Formats: sequence, C-alpha cells, structure tokens
Amino acid sequence: MRADHHPSRAPRRRLALLLAGSLCVLAACTPPAVEPTLTPTPSPTPRPFTVITTGQMTTADPAVATADTDSILVTSIYQRLMVVLPESGELKPDAATDCLFTSTLTYECTLPEELFFHNGDVLDATDVKFSIQRALRMDTPGSSVGLLSALKRIDVPDAHTVRFQLSWPDNQFGYALAGQAASIVDAGTFDPDTALPLETLPVGSGPYQVDALDPDAATFTRFEKYVGPKKGLLAALKLQIVPDSVAAEEAIDKATAEVVWRSLDNAALQRVTDKIAGSPDRTTESGFSRLPLPGLRVAQLVWNPASPLRKDAKLREGVAKALQGDRTLDSIVPVGVEDHAASFDLGGRPRLPKLGGGRTNLTLGYSRTAPGHADLASLLRDRIEELDGVSVRLVTTRDADLYLTDRPAWVNNATGWLQRYLADPLPGSRSKLEMLGQRARTTSGTARTAALTEIQQQAAADNTVLPISQSDGIMFVAKGVTMVGEPFGSGQVLGLWGLTNG
Repeated sequence: MRADHHPSRAPRRRLALLLAGSLCVLAACTPPAVEPTLTPTPSPTPRPFTVITTGQMTTADPAVATADTDSILVTSIYQRLMVVLPESGELKPDAATDCLFTSTLTYECTLPEELFFHNGDVLDATDVKFSIQRALRMDTPGSSVGLLSALKRIDVPDAHTVRFQLSWPDNQFGYALAGQAASIVDAGTFDPDTALPLETLPVGSGPYQVDALDPDAATFTRFEKYVGPKKGLLAALKLQIVPDSVAAEEAIDKATAEVVWRSLDNAALQRVTDKIAGSPDRTTESGFSRLPLPGLRVAQLVWNPASPLRKDAKLREGVAKALQGDRTLDSIVPVGVEDHAASFDLGGRPRLPKLGGGRTNLTLGYSRTAPGHADLASLLRDRIEELDGVSVRLVTTRDADLYLTDRPAWVNNATGWLQRYLADPLPGSRSKLEMLGQRARTTSGTARTAALTEIQQQAAADNTVLPISQSDGIMFVAKGVTMVGEPFGSGQVLGLWGLTNG
C-alpha cells in the first residue's frame, strides 16, 4: 500500500488541505505569478562600410558609361586586359598575364588558365573579343573607344590568346586596352547591341560583384575568385548616393559613412577643412580627416561640337582670353603628366577682341551635383559676359554651347588627356591633327614629345577645349580608414578595391 493512502494518515491530510484553503481565502492569496518567457531582441544589422558621393547611377554598362559615378561602378566591377597605374603612368597587365607586340602590327595578350565571371561562367578570349567589338559597334560619344582607332581585326587562336591586328603601328594600343570601353563583359549575358538596363545586375570579373543596384545605392561583396592585381580588401561595402553637399557634410559630422568622395561644395569644403586645421589631432570631432590627392581634379571648359557658335573663331578666342586672368592650368594635359607642355596664356589683363555684330547668347552647362561647379560656372559666366555683346545663361545640362567638366581622362597619360580635343577637331585643323596624332603614336623619345607638344599648341590656337584649373581631389575618411596600393583606375577614377578600415 502507498504511504499517502495509509488509513491513519488520510483524515489528517484532508484536514490540512481544508485549513490551507481557508487561510488562502482569508489572506486573499493568489496563485504564484508565472515568469513570462522573454523573446530575444534581434541585434541590429551592422551598417556596411559606406562610400558616399553625389550623382545618381544611370548605367553599369562599360560600353556606355561616361558619368563619374557610373565609372566608379565600372572600374570596380569589370576587368580590362591592361591597367595604367595612376601615379606612375606605368602600363601593367590586369586580366591578362601578359600583352606585347609580336610584330609592328600585331599586339597579343595571354589570359590565365582560370578566369571567372561573377556568375561562375569562364572568362576566355571570345569574351574579350565580344566586349571590344561591342564597344566599337556602340561607339558611345565621350567614351574611351576612340583610343582603339588603330584596331583592324581581333583574332582568337585559342581560349587563352587574343590577337589584335592593327592598321598602323600604334605604340599606345596597350593603353587603349586599359580604357573603360575595353572592359570585359560576359558574352552570355550582355546584348551585343543594347545597353544593359540598370535594373539588371551587371556581370563582370572584377574585384567586387554587385548584390543590389538602383539609382541611389549599390551594395558589393568581394569576388573571391578574382584573379588580378587589385583584390578587394573589404568583404562587403556600399556605394551610397546623396542628393547634395549638405547631405555629404552631414555624413561627415554624424559619422554615418566611412568615405566621402567629391561631393562637398566650396563652402562646405572650407568648413570641414577649418575644423580639421583647428584640431590637435587633425580630424573633425567625428574623426574624419582629408586624404592628400594632389592635382587630381582638372577643370576644363569645352565647346559642344553640336553648337553652331563653335564655328566662330573670334568668339572662341574671346572666351579663351576672357578666362585667362582666372586660369591656373596652362595646357589640356595636366601638370605632372609626362609630355605636359605649357601652351595657354595665364594671368595678366588680356585685351578682349571686339566681336561686332548683334547680341550673342551662349549657354553654359554644368552639373549641379559636381562639387564647386555651380560657383565656378557663375564665375566663368561673369568673365565671358565681359565680352562685347555676349550674354551667358547657365543650365544644368551638357546640352549647351559650352560645358564645364572635371571628368579625368580615360587613361592618365598625354594621349589620354588629348583625346577630348582630338575627338572633335575643327575642319581646318583635322588633317594636321591626324598627322600629329599618328606621329605621336608611332614614334618615341624626342619625336613623340615634339608631336605631343605641337598638338597642345594647336589646342591653344583652336580654343575648343579650355583648361581652367588643377587642384587636389576631395576625399574625407573616417578614423581608421586608409587607402592601400593604387586605389584609382587607369583614368584616375576611384576604385573600391584599395579601401580598408584597418
């Protein structure tokens, strides 16, 4: 028999239960509280390493991308056969293991045994041929495709060899293969004649692959199968577009980003610079400092080839002279680039020509998101309006008689910087420039330097591309953020691979 059913204990047990119940009623006791089950609060997702800039993304297609922000995408997503080191100007292999002239008219590149696109497809010589032929066929104005002018034919003898047959012995052809238009795309995913829509994720073989993309932001992860000299240092990062300088300055003050690239107008730039100068540790209160990027920004004023006013030689001369007092750069090839030759007059009080005739109405285009462009465009307008009978209207588009740009050359050497001028020669200068251009690309040493010098002098006579200024690049970085190695592409476009937070 169980102990609690013992006959002598049962009555006492029932009595104890009755007494306990009575005491509970008298004391108004309640059942003991049940401890609630706590649901764990999820940890917030950490903010990715963020690079901020202005200027929406419009395309990730290397055959048509010409805007600054689009070029950041292209530079980091795709590879090219060659790369120009921005500081030294030295030509080095990128996707290729080697490229060299095997004869005066044959340039041959070898690909590594294993090279992959982000989607896992194998990258071989047929993709290189497809990509360059596609860029030539699309022939986007303002792209680097003009640097490939010597190309006659592309042969693919095997999967790892690309053979370029040239029409004439172009010693700059390797540099052309470092230009943005020569980026390698997957022949299996790109339409041969139509630009890639922005809503379609791009497929390249570069150090970073895109996980999400819209006009205001792009997120990246490091491509672990990347083969080349620019492996990404960060596992993931984000390129965030902000609307204006106010938002970029706020990102510095509140430390909501790791890098602020370009973006700040003149007033904001001065404010942040003053904060850094007044700090004992040379940073803002939020820990941002400015990286030295000497001579990186080159401002030019360019005549639109479609403008009928461009044909007026006296007007072109007048505009050039009106800007002389404020000009600080004397050639369309910047200072520090090999074969730079002073050619435009600087300073002084030039005598402005009398234009005569009726009123001349010019439009001057600039980008509202480019740092300092609004102020500079206003200054240029005031100077040009000192010409007799000239009025200037500012517009925020490049579809104007004149447009202001600080986009760098696609390749950072003299030939690359001269491309903007040589691409649209005046009828009277065309034959001379074709002869000088070919001489510069078929000779070396003093003969090449002489040809490049004469082209720069002719640019100063034609006044279709006017140098304005050369100044330091604008990049602010949070505490612990550094740039390693060569963080810029062949055309001094920011590359994401060189950024790290230590």
